[in-house]
Amino acid sequence: MYRIDILKKMDRKQVLKLSIVMLIVISALVNSTNYAHAYIFGSTVLQIQELKYDPYPAEAGKYMDLWVKIENIGTEEAKDVTCVLLPEYPFSLDPNENATRNIGRLPGTKEVILQYKLRVDSNAVEGWNEMKIKCRTENSDSWTIHKFEIYVESKIPEFAIGSIVSDPTKLFPDSEENKLSVEIQNIGTGDAELVTSELILPKGITPSESYSNIANLGTIKEGESKTAEYYIDIDKKTVPGNYKAKLIIKYKDSNNNRKEYKNQTLDVNIVVKPLPLFEIENVSTNPDKLSQGDKASLRLTIKNVGFKEAKTVSVKIYKQSDQPFDFDEKYDYIGNLKPNQSGETVFRFDVNDNANLKTYFLKAEIRYLIGDEVKIVEKQIPIKVEMKKRDSKLFFLGILFVVFVILSGVYYGRKKIKK
Repeated sequence: MYRIDILKKMDRKQVLKLSIVMLIVISALVNSTNYAHAYIFGSTVLQIQELKYDPYPAEAGKYMDLWVKIENIGTEEAKDVTCVLLPEYPFSLDPNENATRNIGRLPGTKEVILQYKLRVDSNAVEGWNEMKIKCRTENSDSWTIHKFEIYVESKIPEFAIGSIVSDPTKLFPDSEENKLSVEIQNIGTGDAELVTSELILPKGITPSESYSNIANLGTIKEGESKTAEYYIDIDKKTVPGNYKAKLIIKYKDSNNNRKEYKNQTLDVNIVVKPLPLFEIENVSTNPDKLSQGDKASLRLTIKNVGFKEAKTVSVKIYKQSDQPFDFDEKYDYIGNLKPNQSGETVFRFDVNDNANLKTYFLKAEIRYLIGDEVKIVEKQIPIKVEMKKRDSKLFFLGILFVVFVILSGVYYGRKKIKK
């Protein structure tokens, strides 16, 4: 029984302590709640409180209205009350607004509401931003400064490069009309309007045609993407490797009331693969000067001036129907050609008897393999017919004349010997 009484007494003490703590907490809460409504007798004291701003949250690139309450919590009248709003980036006052407000007399326990119209910069970063306002009375040597925060919601487009696809899938030197499809993603928090893009190409890569490096994309909404298509040529002397092009994106955003264009620059990688490239080093005929009716041969020296070995290289000659040549074989095999290695091919042909005396251009088709893919390169081969067909009668008479001269010489030589 004695132990039970002690326990009961201890419980009462604990309950009493708990009750005292709760009373202290409740009293503190009541005092803090009523602080704003407690007035100071026999003086003038200014209390500043921001009431609200609209819209909430404030939006980047748009206007907002701000309401601030100025209250004299003293009992005496405050004279010549002046307040100044101190907006800092990203906030700025509307041109028609005045940061300084002369309130004048403010009786004790009275209040006044100030309203300001501000613009939020279109490039404002999303989050809390600080605002200040200061007030003072006639008899005050210092300003009462009040700081408060405004939450800004930023709806700014931001772009990123998605997939990059080319057609053909591999880009090689000495190629034209390559299609480059670049996905442009809007990863920002606002819509982009009137979007245009220009691909600034590195040395050795050029637009296939005028404006083929420019694409108009219209509107790209937040979280969406569009594909820009460009057409490019790659120079023959472009060394294989990774090239960086600059993609300049111009747009207007929905937050920007002034509607000026904004720019964003992104990098686009263009990969140029190694490829065999061919030059005709030498073209010769036998005989050197072709005549009508000649039986001749055409010798071609072909060099791989590219950056990759060409496998199973062969050459085929094509002539137009009106060209005066008849080839025994139009195809010749060379073999593999490493970079800077040359190979020869020979074609035998007849020149027609009635061929016009002029230079003709034949088409040589160079074929080779890269992996299992057959590649074809076309070159033009000049062949010049310079002389008319030799007259067989004159040729025969010339032979007879030579024989006659020889026989005459022999005859007169013997006659002299006999004498």
